[in-house]
Amino acid sequence: MDDKIKGLFPITQAASACGLSRSTLMRMEEKGLLTPAYIAPKSGRRYYDNHNISRILQLQQFQSMGFNTEETVSYFTKGGDAAELLAILENKLNLLQRNVEELRIRAMTDSAMSVQMMTLPETVCCTRRCTLLTVQEKYDAMYNFFHECVENGYVLAQEPLFIVNERTDYLDGRISTDPYPLHICVPVQPESAPESAVRFPSCKALSVLFYGDYNRLDEAWLRLGREAKERGLVPAGLPRGIAIVAPYTGREIDPGKYCSRIVMPVAED
Repeated sequence: MDDKIKGLFPITQAASACGLSRSTLMRMEEKGLLTPAYIAPKSGRRYYDNHNISRILQLQQFQSMGFNTEETVSYFTKGGDAAELLAILENKLNLLQRNVEELRIRAMTDSAMSVQMMTLPETVCCTRRCTLLTVQEKYDAMYNFFHECVENGYVLAQEPLFIVNERTDYLDGRISTDPYPLHICVPVQPESAPESAVRFPSCKALSVLFYGDYNRLDEAWLRLGREAKERGLVPAGLPRGIAIVAPYTGREIDPGKYCSRIVMPVAED
């Protein structure tokens, strides 16, 4: 036996120990995730040591957490610094918690309204400012701008459409009948965003989440203002209306199943 492979495992044995196929280990190597302890010069046979086996198990764990190849490679090249992976996982957890809350409210009765503090994710958007009054006018403007963004070839993000409202009436416990300016926001992937795109940084926010048609919109705004006052929160930006499930998400969706979130960015303590 060649002394160079003494104490090493052939690829079939290493793959078997990890519950994987030989081809899977080869793909890991192709992606730069794994380097065999020894490769025979003539035959090209791969051999692995205990460190390789342990690394493969870690790669499986990272994959189950949802990390991609680039993120995983970065962890190892940075000497095992997990700060970046932790930040990515916490962002995914935050998104999952938001999704759970949104699905929970949709599964409840039509009188349900959920109030909570949350963290809005950073979002890059194409925006258009306009002054509209009725819900139908706002919807038509959102639909048309969404269509325009697709025509322009922008790669859309998975975040829902939202409107930034230039209004403060809800903070005074009233709903004004006067039209006010608003910004229609269509989230896009940063790499495809035009120079005119606006970046909304991540921020802490007070949220009112509800489902049903838009007849309850004024009620949600008043609830948001009342909760902000009772909690002593200071606005740190214009409020947003986020269309989680709306007419644009599917013609077959019952209006009673629409899901909306009204949020107010707040100053950090």
